[in-house]
Amino acid sequence: MPAIAFPPSTAPSINPTENGGRLINAYAEKAPEGSRGPYLFRRAPGLEEAFEVGSSDHRGAITIGSVLYVLNGDTITSVTKSGSTYSTGSVTGTVTGSGRVIMARNMRSPDAQVMIVHDSGISLLEAGAVADFSDPDLPGVNSVTFQDGYFFFTTGDGRCFASGINDTTINELDYVTAESSVDGLVRGIAFGRELLLMGETTTEFWGNTGNAEGFPFSRGPVISVGLFGRFAVTGHEYGFPAPLAWVGNDKRIYRLNGYAPEPISTPHIDRLLAELDDGEAIEANCFVSAGHACYVFSGPTWTLVYDTSTGTWHERKSYGADRWRTHLTINAFNEWLALDRTGSAVLRMNDRARKEGTQPLVFEVWSSQAHRFPGRAFVKRGSFDFVTGVGKDRGISPIETEPRVSIAWSDDGGRSFGNDLVRSLGTQGEIVPIDVFRCGLTGRHGRQWRLKVSDPVEVSLLGGAMDIEERLA
Repeated sequence: MPAIAFPPSTAPSINPTENGGRLINAYAEKAPEGSRGPYLFRRAPGLEEAFEVGSSDHRGAITIGSVLYVLNGDTITSVTKSGSTYSTGSVTGTVTGSGRVIMARNMRSPDAQVMIVHDSGISLLEAGAVADFSDPDLPGVNSVTFQDGYFFFTTGDGRCFASGINDTTINELDYVTAESSVDGLVRGIAFGRELLLMGETTTEFWGNTGNAEGFPFSRGPVISVGLFGRFAVTGHEYGFPAPLAWVGNDKRIYRLNGYAPEPISTPHIDRLLAELDDGEAIEANCFVSAGHACYVFSGPTWTLVYDTSTGTWHERKSYGADRWRTHLTINAFNEWLALDRTGSAVLRMNDRARKEGTQPLVFEVWSSQAHRFPGRAFVKRGSFDFVTGVGKDRGISPIETEPRVSIAWSDDGGRSFGNDLVRSLGTQGEIVPIDVFRCGLTGRHGRQWRLKVSDPVEVSLLGGAMDIEERLA
């Protein structure tokens, strides 16, 4: 029986009939040596409800020691955790403006200072209170970061200002201008030992050379790729073990390899990005789950995840939506938390969770298009190699006690699919075959299969095969 090929990396295309298979809320990992197939396809990590803060939308978050600070609407809430219990506290004052912010903290003791850059200016969080911040020596800025004791502020005209050591004081002479190219700065990012000044068309690396006067860092290498939007860069977050990744000014996604920009986006992703005119429409985040360190890139109508451990992409779609509900991610309390895109929920990422909060997390895998162009074939049987017996005797009936998979196929290259046929994944410990019979005659595009599991149980797919009878064109 010919094998049904499932792609290790999602491969949609601008024309539906060109697709090479898709992974939606599913990812591939290399199967153990001697397994029945080269890959295991698993459900993407779910989200568990952790706590809620505020009554508006999340704008940013940062940790100071064992305390997480979450900006929701114009209010900052402090969050601590003891055991499995989260506790919230109040921070006096408000943060003006709207939309996502950029936060950075210094190492001041006993009370670290947090600078918050937003669309209305700058705010300062210190000693449990937040207030507007201004300095006559600091012009309007678009980002802030912290490195080696200094806050660094960037401006749209290409300047970067350094603060005093573990302080918020600004000297009007302590700045440099990114001059490798005539472009403004989009954002400053501290990564490893260096400060990256990411401009509209270039990125400059600056290192701490201990300059006695003026700006404390000196310029090093320069690469000819800038940053498309302020929030289109990730990998610099605390606790993330992989290199920096960002959307370049040429609307491709790059990963930093030493000092070299290494493209990781596919032609389809490049086309999605090419359709965008506003770099602020891109949000980049990251997380680690079950040993998989992942970059997340979201546009207005899509979310794509790059798994650094496998070098593959998969898609995420929350229930009833066309992109992932997660707006921001942060490593706090030795776990990765996800802040809801709309609303006040903060959720905990867990690869063993089978839902997103109270909503289903639908595992969906499309096979590659199996064809013998221009010939056709009669498909007598399609068989699918799932791990079965994954039901739970004490689970919720029937979604956990008798879980099922729905199977559909397309003969027009994925443009449309027929009715779903439902098969059991087996009650607890039950071994069951998963087959569909008399599946009809393929067209010139061949046969493409779609498998979906919405029931909240373990999902492991190892492959599939078709029993066919070849026909002439």
